[in-house]
Amino acid sequence: MQFLMTAISVTAGMAFSLAFAILVEEFIFGKVLVVLFARQAVRVESRQPR
Repeated sequence: MQFLMTAISVTAGMAFSLAFAILVEEFIFGKVLVVLFARQAVRVESRQPR
């Protein structure tokens, strides 16, 4: 039981640390999440029959 609580605490601490780091990066640079979640433009070529 103690191992389970330790594992949960470590996992939660790492998730919180990652979330805080992403938040700080977003405040500093401002475009971190926009680059990750932006939709990629797909170029569509339409060929007309001759």
